[in-house]
Amino acid sequence: MDEDFSKVDSADVMGEALYYDGVTCRRMTGSEAAFNERFDESAVQVLPGEACWIDDHEKMLVTQVGSGVALSIFDQQLRFGVLAHCLLPDQIVEVFPHFEQVDPMVGALAVRPIEAAVNEMKRNGAGKGRIRIRLFGGAHLPDDPHDAGTKTYIYVKSFLLERGLQIMSEDIGGTHIRRVHFFPETGAVSRFKLRRKSDFIDLKIEEEKYLNS
Repeated sequence: MDEDFSKVDSADVMGEALYYDGVTCRRMTGSEAAFNERFDESAVQVLPGEACWIDDHEKMLVTQVGSGVALSIFDQQLRFGVLAHCLLPDQIVEVFPHFEQVDPMVGALAVRPIEAAVNEMKRNGAGKGRIRIRLFGGAHLPDDPHDAGTKTYIYVKSFLLERGLQIMSEDIGGTHIRRVHFFPETGAVSRFKLRRKSDFIDLKIEEEKYLNS
């Protein structure tokens, strides 16, 4: 029998964004919406440091990930899923693996998207033994002297394994950005490699916004 989970507070819907315990997600607009016409679906964008879940079955969740790690989390029985995007603060990357030197508040910030995602799965009745997780990202980017991609992957995977959460598959490493499209009703995922300079610049801007917030 799957482990019973205690209930947590639900997300509040406010305009075009969802909020949960300080973690937010926003709807996609502009050129990204045009790109996703191939799926015949509307989309909600998950930015670095965010987690997102939606009740509307006509929507998908999308994120672009470089050295960070994106996690799709799905329960087949519930047909419900969440997408999260983790990015390690520089304080953790620079002292890795000496985490005792990291301010506990900074450590908590690094895994907050995962905790928000898993808590929302619990709130919807997910069983721990049924949750399936896919990992994407952990890239080694050209302007990354600290290999943040590998360190983020290790940090995230260790966090999941310590909590007994099953990782179904991994798409990790390389030197390219990934765009991940996640369909939370079916658990299906489509992944595209991005190599344009503009894609790297756009992602860097979003990452710096999160890390400097």
